[in-house]
Order: sequence, then C-alpha cells, then structure tokens
Amino acid sequence: MEKHSTQPKLLVIGVDGATFDLILPWARQGKLPIFSKLLDQGVRAPLKSTIPPLTAPAWTSFMTGKNPGRHGLFHFIEPQPDGYGMQYTNAKSRQARTIWTMLSSAQKTVGVINVPMTYPPEKVNGYMISGMDAPDEQSEFMHPPFLKEELRRAIGGIHLDIRHLGYMRTDEIRDLVLNEWEELEAQRTKACLYLMEKYPTDVTMVMFSSVDQVQHHFWHYMDPNHPWFDPEGAKKYRDAILRIYQTIDRQIGRLLDAVSEGTDVVVMSDHGAGAISQRVLYLNRYLSRVGLLKFKNQGDRGFSPGRLLRTAVGQADGMLRKHLSPRQKAALAKWLPGLRRKWESYHTAFSDIDWKQTKAFAYEVLSFCPNIWINLKGRWPQGTVEPGWEYQETMDELVKKLHELPDPKTGRPVLKQVYRKDEIYTGPYADQAPDLTLSWWDEPGFFLKASVAADADKPVVAYLDGLNYGVDWSGTHRLDGILLLRGPAFKQGETLARADILDVAPTMLHLMGLPVPDDMDGTVLTESLKEGHLTASPVRYSKAAGETDRDSDEANYSDEDAAKVEKRLQDIGYID
Repeated sequence: MEKHSTQPKLLVIGVDGATFDLILPWARQGKLPIFSKLLDQGVRAPLKSTIPPLTAPAWTSFMTGKNPGRHGLFHFIEPQPDGYGMQYTNAKSRQARTIWTMLSSAQKTVGVINVPMTYPPEKVNGYMISGMDAPDEQSEFMHPPFLKEELRRAIGGIHLDIRHLGYMRTDEIRDLVLNEWEELEAQRTKACLYLMEKYPTDVTMVMFSSVDQVQHHFWHYMDPNHPWFDPEGAKKYRDAILRIYQTIDRQIGRLLDAVSEGTDVVVMSDHGAGAISQRVLYLNRYLSRVGLLKFKNQGDRGFSPGRLLRTAVGQADGMLRKHLSPRQKAALAKWLPGLRRKWESYHTAFSDIDWKQTKAFAYEVLSFCPNIWINLKGRWPQGTVEPGWEYQETMDELVKKLHELPDPKTGRPVLKQVYRKDEIYTGPYADQAPDLTLSWWDEPGFFLKASVAADADKPVVAYLDGLNYGVDWSGTHRLDGILLLRGPAFKQGETLARADILDVAPTMLHLMGLPVPDDMDGTVLTESLKEGHLTASPVRYSKAAGETDRDSDEANYSDEDAAKVEKRLQDIGYID
C-alpha cells in the first residue's frame, strides 16, 4: 500500500444508532458543540433505515445502495443451506458489490474502519478494518494484514470488544463499561488520524458504535416516561447517554480538525433509538395456538428423555451464557465440533417442533427477530405448504390473524404493521427473505422470548415486571437515523424532509465524480447539493456490473468463531 499526499476528498462518519430526538435538543442547549456546527453549516435529514431497522442489513444497504432483496443480507442470522438450523451473517452473506469495491475499481483509494458486516475485509485499494462481525482481535480482520502489527506498535492496536458489556449488574461494572466506551472511541479516532496521515485516501470512513450500545443499556435511567424508569439509578446515570454522545462529539471534532475545508463530510447513523416496551411475544407459541405450528407431545407434561434433556439444556443455557467468557465458549466449540449447533437447536426449541405438521415458524434465538417463515415445499427439507395458492392462502390467513392479536391489557392490536416480503424487498434475492416481518420498532413495540412445548398453553403476549440488569435492553431501535452533510458541495443550513439510507452510496459516488450504477435502489440527494455543483457536475449513470454469488455451501464462520460472534451479540443484547 503506497503512501499518498492527499487529504480525503470525502470523510464519512458513522454513529451507530444516533437519533435527532436526542441530538437536536442537546445541540440547542450547547451540550454538543460539534453537532451544533454541523447542523448550522450543512444539510440535515432524518435518514430512513431498512425494514427491519437493524445494524446488519442497514449498514449493508448503505454500502451497496441496494435494498436487502438485491444484496441478500436480511439480519444477523440466516437459515443454514441444508436444513432448519441458523448461522450468523457477515460479509460472506452479502451478494452485491460495495461502494468500496466500486471506488477501488475506479482507481480511487479508500480507508474503512469499523463498519459492520465487512468481515472478512475486502482487498480494497487502500485499507479496511472490519467491524463487529469480526470474530476477535486474533482474526484476520484487517487489509492489508501488516496493518495489525503496525497499529499495535504505533497506537496500541485496535480493540473490538468491551470486556464487561454483558455483565453490568453493579455500578462498579457500569462505570467500567462507560469508561471503556470512551477509551474505545478515542482509540478508533487515533487509528483514523494515524492512517489518514500515513496512508491518505480519497474516501475515508470510520464508524463509532458506543452510542447504540449505551442507548440499549442506559435508556431507563434517562427517560422518566420509560416503563422501567429507575429514579435511584438516575441519580448517577441520568446523563450516561449524553456522556457518550459528548464523547462522539469530541471525536468528530478531532476528525474535522484534521481534514481541509475542501473535504465533503457525511455524518450518518443506521437507525434511530427509543425506549423499549414491556411487552414480550412468544411467536412460535402463537403460531402453535392458531394451528400453524405443531409441537411434539404438545401439552404432555409427563416424563420423557427428550423433555428432560430440553429442560436441563434450558436451565444450563442461561447460566453458561451469563458466566462463560468468550474464550471459554470458543474453546468448547473448538474441542467439541458441532456442539454449538446442537445446543442452539435445543435452546430455540426447534427440536420440539413436528416439522411434518408445521406450516409456519420463527427463529426465536434473537430477541429482535420477529420474522415468520412459511414451511414451503421445495425450500425447506420437510416443507408442508405447496407453492402457489396454498402459500397465498396461508399468508392471507396468518396476516389477518396477526393483525387481530390483542394486547392483554388494552385489548388493542399488538402489531402496527405486518410486512409481506414482496412489500419491502425487490431483487434477485428477495425470495430468500423471511415471508413476514413484524414491526417491533413501532411504538409501543415488543420483543421475543423463546417458546417451548411445555408452555404452549401459556399467554402469547405478556408484560415483564422489570429488567434483568446488564442483560436486557431498555432502549431499542427506531426507523429514522440521522444524516448530516457539510462541505463545498452542499447547501448550508438546509433541512430535508427525509432521506433514505439507500441514497448515501449514490451520493458518495457522485461526489467522487463517478456514475451511479443503474441497479442501485438509492438516488443522489440532489436537493442537498448547491446548484452550481450540479451545473458543473450533473448526475451520471452507468450500466451495472454483474454480481458474483457466494458459494452457498461455504460456512460464514467456523464453530469456534461463531461462538465468539454469538457471545458479542449476547453482550450487546440481541441474544437473550
């Protein structure tokens, strides 16, 4: 990798989960001076995320300018190609070219730091340091590989994990985690500044992740209207989320000081944030209740070896997930190949399902994965639903029943939206999407808990009494993130009604003087650009290059690495 002498023409700063609901009032109060300058000096817009508004598909849609039906990555998990099991997604799940590849092919240099769903890193014309889907700091998560040792010597290295994130049960540990977030983001800025100076690129991007994480775990201290507002804890942690936003505000300021006035700047998030709901939905229990899923020995509370094993696994699972370190879980996966998949089968109660009598099911391993799959013949090993009229009839029946699902307290419908996949996805991979997506992000929302056959007669919707501190989320995602645009190409002090996360990649290509591929779903945000810019540089389009499908038999992770990724998702709070 050769050293160049140019500053970035374009600097992109990602702030995972950032929301204008918090930024705007804090900026007006003078608590976020850098955000305040960006708001005054550039263009802002609420940035619509993907459906669902999750990190994995959202950042992938940003990188490709395409909806998940065109890039093939819908969630943190996806079905295994050979059965009903699941596997964790990463960049191997993506089936579309990224903007980093497009820029590199056009002889532009790029530098990418900590963007999710970039593992394994692409061999770009520049450098790439993978984000949260990298298994650990020992993995090959940097391109070129020599950067790992160089950064270790120069700045102390790049850290991926917060050591105590999944164990915040005391104030002492909460304080440690808050300090770790500040240190981690400062280290990312340090790495970005070092690389910008030593290996300048045409486009540089860094993503800060702590805002999303602190909102997940500290929202109930900040918000008096939260169902689990903690007035005692608020005495100490009311400003914990503000503290992390101020940390990011300072880091953005350091980056802006390092670039020239001629650099265009994009600040964005992948989704917004808000308070979580008390409501929990047992989705497979519901599908069983309406006759679309059949549990083995349903209602049988007597002794059986299988039931005894599932009960033991369920009890042990919670203990091990809370107390085993990532290294210990990885060691189990390494020395007992296949154990993780078998364990997960029991934990998700898939071993309880009679597939030959099941028409629909859900993966319940993630708290925020309320998607329903139709057990379609030709797609699933033991499919029961015929394509065509029976599929449509099953979908129609299920959508109708879901809309009628009542809240046990209010009697009103639990679900605001039930999306069929053809309503939200288009493209060659849309058929790989879940058949139905339930809008857990619409207030008042809900989240999932795993269903088991022994509890089939219990309520489908319930209210939790309180938080399992350090494990449960108190903040969740909302559909609208943030977009801030500043620089010589952009208007000043303008507010757009709304932009889409799909629009960012086409806009970046245009800013770099490149045509936009005609298969991108997003469009250039021309309303944000100065008239003189568009006159001198009108938007151009090009015929899209062909995409290369991944090998469907290739695993995304080894069992050992999957255990590490699972532990990270558990610590963040996606896995119960």
